[in-house]
Amino acid sequence: MLFTNRIALLTGESHMDDKNLNNENESNEAKKLRVLGGGEEEHDEEPLKIDKLGNFWYHYRFRIIMIAAFAFIIGIASWQFLTHQNPDISLIYAGPEYITANQNKAFCEVLQGMMPDYNGDGKKYAQLNDMIFMSGDQMSDYIESVAEEGETAAVDKLTNKQTSERFTYEIFGSESSICILAEDQYQSVASESGFMPLSEIFDEIPEGAIDDYGVRFSETKLCKFYDAAKIFPDDAVIALRRLSTMSVFTGKKKAEKKYEYNLDFFKKMLTFDYPEGYVPPEDTASAE
Repeated sequence: MLFTNRIALLTGESHMDDKNLNNENESNEAKKLRVLGGGEEEHDEEPLKIDKLGNFWYHYRFRIIMIAAFAFIIGIASWQFLTHQNPDISLIYAGPEYITANQNKAFCEVLQGMMPDYNGDGKKYAQLNDMIFMSGDQMSDYIESVAEEGETAAVDKLTNKQTSERFTYEIFGSESSICILAEDQYQSVASESGFMPLSEIFDEIPEGAIDDYGVRFSETKLCKFYDAAKIFPDDAVIALRRLSTMSVFTGKKKAEKKYEYNLDFFKKMLTFDYPEGYVPPEDTASAE
């Protein structure tokens, strides 16, 4: 019996040694299989990362949205500040005839060549704000002329009405002071005494004056000399509107300063003279 137990003990020690040896030699994968018994699979790290990201978004989504919105607003404001140009003078055109972007640019370049740097920012910049719309009479004439050609006139009356309302605001509330307007648009403002009398601006009334306030633009030497100025309706009138009453709310001193710039340039436009040696075509024709 004692001998048997000794054999069993020796045999058990031998099995323990083999087991320990096997434990040392088994791989990590085998250990996982042995410990987990195949009941669990190895978890990937990617789903864990996604879960963390989802938790982060859940807890901080409002802050992230607010920061992103703030950054967007700051970016837009910075872009507008860097690209914004402060015009030395501002003009308004209103009438039924369209002016293309290239025509607008060419006309402003002519004006920029004539004017000083009024605001002292190192740039000479003229701005022409154009508003295309028709008065009731202009619309009737347009529809009739199209009908005479056997066609049907297409008029967007809603857009025409909205532009007309914007013109009313611009003419009485904006910083644009020099106006080049088709006859009907001009008369709508002149009837409300919205323009400065020419007698308060000039010692002598300019040639081409049609009343106390305006001058037929096509009869100015500026228009006759520069092709880029021949973009307005034949009946267009140039006039200087009064200082906007809105300046009380937008900054009176600043508005008055800009008005001085526009007043001075308005005088330059209407007293423009031909370069030395230039003979207008109509003068050449009459001499022959």
